[in-house]
Formats: sequence, structure tokens, C-alpha cells
Amino acid sequence: MATSPDAPQASQRWHLSEILVAPERFISHLFDRWNLRSGRMQLLIWAIGRLAVLLTWGLINPETQGDVVYYYEHISFMFTAGPADTMTEYPTPVLWLLTVPWLLGFGTQTGYVVAFVLLMVALDVAFTLSLWAWGGRLRAHAVTFWTLFVVFIGPTVYLRFDLVTSVLAGWSLLLLLRRRWTTSGALAGVGAAIKLWPALLWPALLGGSRRQRIRTSLGFWICGGLLALASLLWAGWNRLVSPLSWQSGRGLQVESVWATVPMVLRAVGLGDYAVTISRFQAFEIYGTGIGFWSALASIATAAGMAILVAVFVLWWRHGHGTTSQAALLMMLVILTMIVTNKTFSPQYMIWLGGPMAAAIALLGRQHPDARDYALDRRRLWLICIAILTTTILTGIVFPIGYDPLVRDSFITRYWRLPVTIVLAMRNLLITALLGYVLRLVKSFVWPIARERRP
Repeated sequence: MATSPDAPQASQRWHLSEILVAPERFISHLFDRWNLRSGRMQLLIWAIGRLAVLLTWGLINPETQGDVVYYYEHISFMFTAGPADTMTEYPTPVLWLLTVPWLLGFGTQTGYVVAFVLLMVALDVAFTLSLWAWGGRLRAHAVTFWTLFVVFIGPTVYLRFDLVTSVLAGWSLLLLLRRRWTTSGALAGVGAAIKLWPALLWPALLGGSRRQRIRTSLGFWICGGLLALASLLWAGWNRLVSPLSWQSGRGLQVESVWATVPMVLRAVGLGDYAVTISRFQAFEIYGTGIGFWSALASIATAAGMAILVAVFVLWWRHGHGTTSQAALLMMLVILTMIVTNKTFSPQYMIWLGGPMAAAIALLGRQHPDARDYALDRRRLWLICIAILTTTILTGIVFPIGYDPLVRDSFITRYWRLPVTIVLAMRNLLITALLGYVLRLVKSFVWPIARERRP
């Protein structure tokens, strides 16, 4: 088997500092040692990983299917009560999406859960195959990242429909490279119709020629507009805008970055805090100083949106951005949405997987001698390592350590503080990742930073 010339010997021991300084050499070493470029090896790892996820769900964490049961109950309710009052926290097209497993499951709860999971697995398979087909020289790297990412997320990945928006975002990036601009924009439009936030990804797809921008925008606005019109005609205006008012009324969720300090104080017994489940089906924290942290979150959200607008304007002014830049901008949007928000559910981490895997595939289509290729690759591997680490920490928080985090019980005194520390580490890491990605984006959108770049 051929070995990369810069790959170290298999017996070399790697230290964390070496991995962070030269992540591309460490990853090359792993791929050579374990023959990860082989299609058969990738298939084996994928199959083992997915089996592990499904077994974890069935044997260890069956309670994680609670959201799917919630979908089933409300879709069943919709057939008698109508769509206007059904799951008003979600955009109307979600009801159509969630009706599919109801039909496939013959209207039974068990059938619904099984059909929902199988549909998510099928989507996972389709995205994995597209990464392999379109990933060029780094197709094995893209598939490996996606395989590990899904495993580290755990059963949650198949028990929420956030996987749909993540994959749609990834496909919209991949289709840019194949010059299928209208379809790329349309997929972003579908994502926005399902989850709202992917609407912010549309500007990241507009880095090419004037013709490309027009076609991508037409795909986005026509598709999104038709879905909005159909939603209005089917369920009315109040149902169309209800997700906006729903989100604005939420409190400080226990896992959010802005709840980190109150959660740590609560874990060590300082201050007066209570954690209860709110009417938004989320665990929120109340007590000392919560109003201050909620206000900071609102300010940060507004500031984050303003920064994104400025970044996109600067990027468009430079013209003809690369697909790698588009991928970084997508990551910036998603990280900004997560970090500045006063809510942070475990499934939000799923949003990062599709665009990140697509970014690796896009890099694999570039020539190794292209300008900044080596630097882009090193930066990409650092982001991959950070995302996978953050995902593991999220999995420790939910579902493994969630009960001690949000409920008072006999074991709380022993496990609440360790789980809270893991939560704080996760929040610090994802905040640092946002800062790192923002710095990378600044290097190609801000002229002075670009001129000084080594």
C-alpha cells in the first residue's frame, strides 16, 4: 500500500500540540495506517457506526424518541383539528414533511417511529453516497467525517428532522461545484421553509458570476415563495408567522452559551436558581441574574446578524468568491446562530455536519498546487477536529448526563457538577470555534486583513 511521503511512521506517538499544529499530517497518518481511502473500509465503518447508533437508541436510550412521538401525536391531532393550531412552533411545511412517516406507518405510533427513523437513515445514505461521488481526492475524508459525526451525535440524529436541513445545506454547497445553481438555491429555499434559519445560508451561495447569483437567487426565492404561498393558502396567515413569535418568547435554555455562568453557579450551590420545563417544551433556567444574561443574548443575536450582513456585503463587493469561502460563510452563519442564541438544543449540532462534510468534498475537487490549498486544508482539519470534539461533549450532556443537569434526584449531588463542567467546556469550545471561523472569514472579506495574510 502506498504511503504519503509526509506521513509519519505508524509507531509515532502523537501529542495534542502536534495534532493542532499539523492536523493534516496526523489525519494522513490515520488514513494510511487504517486504509481509510478504501471504499470497502468506508462501507464497513459506516455500517458498524450506524448499527451502533441504532443499538444505542434501542437498548440504552429509547427515551430519546420522545420528539418523534410528539410529532406523531400532533400530526394525528391535525387530521381532526386542522393545521392552524398544530405545532405552531414550526413552519407550516414541516407538517407536510412529518405527515409522510404517518402515512408510511399506517397511522400507528410504532409504525410512525420506525418509518421516521428509516427515512432519516435513507437520507443519511443518500448524503454519504453524494459525498463519495462528488468528493474527488478527499471523498474518503468527507465520508469519514460524516460517519464519525453521526456516530458522535448518537440516536438524536435519526430522531429529529434537523438532519433534513443539515443535508440540504450540504447538498446546496456541493451543487455549486457542479454548476447546478438553480437547484442549489432551491434546496436552500426548502431548508428555509422547514426550519427558517437556512434562509441565512442563501447569501453564502452568491459568490460566483452575475449569472450564477441570479440563477441561485431565482431557485431560492421561487421555491421558498411557492412553499410560503402554499402554506398561506392551506393554514392561513397566523399559522404562517407563528414560528417567529414562538421563538421570540422563549427563555434562557439550560444548554445555551449564555446560561453557562448561571448553570455553573447552580451546580456549585451559589445563587438561587431553578430549572423547569417551559411551555416551549424546553428546560429553562430561572433565578439570580437571568434577566441580565437573557438581555446579553438578545444583544449578541442582533450584533451577530449585523456582522453577518456586513460580511456578506464585503464578500459580494470583492466578487467571484470560491466554494471553499462559501462553505466557511455557511459555518459562520450556523455558529453565529448557535452561539448568540438564548436556546441551544442538542440537535442544533446536527446543523454543522452537512456543510462541514461538503466543505471537505469541495476541497477535494481543488488542485493540490492551487494557491492557499495547503493552508485551507490545515484550517479545515482544525475545524473538523473542533466540531467532532464539540459533538462528543454534547453527547455526554445529552442524553447521558441530562437528568442530573435538569432534575433534582438522589444522584444529582454526585453528577450535576461534572456534567455542568462538560457543558461549560462544550460552550467555551464552540464559542472559540466561532471566533476562529470569523477570523478566517475576515482574511478574505476585509482587504487590509487579506493584504497582511502570510
